[in-house]
Amino acid sequence: VARDDVNGDLYAASDFGVFRLASGATTWTAAAPGMPNVEVAGLTIIPAARKMYVATHGLGAWLLNLP
Repeated sequence: VARDDVNGDLYAASDFGVFRLASGATTWTAAAPGMPNVEVAGLTIIPAARKMYVATHGLGAWLLNLP
């Protein structure tokens, strides 16, 4: 789990991709449309750049733009 300190959103790595719980929300949603359902081993948020790096098992690394 990684927390975006800028807006308080939570991101969870799972065996099926990355999910986001927006600050104040009660439902998890897919963090990035189009990202494959694959095991995610690591999340790294760069708050100032509004980016998150996602390390997957077998499908490389992904760069997500944060809201």
